[in-house]
Amino acid sequence: MKHARLIIVILFLIINLPILVHAGYVLPGDSLFVYKLDGTNHCETGTGIDLVAMEHELTDAGITIVSMRKGFDGRESIAVCGSPTGQINIYEISAPHLIMAQNIGFKRLPESLIYH
Repeated sequence: MKHARLIIVILFLIINLPILVHAGYVLPGDSLFVYKLDGTNHCETGTGIDLVAMEHELTDAGITIVSMRKGFDGRESIAVCGSPTGQINIYEISAPHLIMAQNIGFKRLPESLIYH
């Protein structure tokens, strides 16, 4: 009986592990990336929120930042004066802080954009 339970647990993990990984399940010690549009617009110099200013939104909410950088949202944008540029501020945070970051308007960065 003990072996049967062990086999069932192992089969359960083998079957469900890819689903958990694909669903974005993260362990408490892991980090992940969140982002927010920086507000820059075409033809408007000086617009947008820089990395350090937006960093304060996260730290004021009690979120620890591991790293930060600029990037793009990966979408095609129209280069018309006044339209958004698609530039984003990206922050690497501790995985347990994801919900807190989402509550203040940040989104989880898709895997396809992490290294761009």
